[in-house]
Amino acid sequence: MMTTDREAMTDQKRTIEKLLNDEQVLVHLNPQHAGVVIPAHLMDNRTVTLRLSRFFKGRMSTGSDQITAELLFGTEYFICSIPWTSIWGASSVRGEEFVWTEAAPTEILSMVLAHQESSRELQSSSFTGKSRSTRNGTNHLRRVK
Repeated sequence: MMTTDREAMTDQKRTIEKLLNDEQVLVHLNPQHAGVVIPAHLMDNRTVTLRLSRFFKGRMSTGSDQITAELLFGTEYFICSIPWTSIWGASSVRGEEFVWTEAAPTEILSMVLAHQESSRELQSSSFTGKSRSTRNGTNHLRRVK
């Protein structure tokens, strides 16, 4: 199903806010996007992953345009501004992964697609039902009593 940018952004915001009800969420963002405010030493990266939680000591709020979070970097707190449009992915503590391709940098999108393809190939080869045999033609795995 094709979604408009506004629909994708609404879904993204709803998804991340739902994930924030858990202990924490990893938010993947494009630091080159206009409006991103993070520590200077992170700005030159192709992508940045920030750990967000409503349970952290620093303040955090989600607005209509961005997430504002006071995060600890080393020993200092820094107030980060993360526009929704800069977020290209999120990962939950349960292993759920979400990707919003319209916000992903090209090289990151290529890496994500390659990872998905290799995962699909691995799953496909796991379910072929073929077993490997040893040199003498017997199955490699055997039952042990």
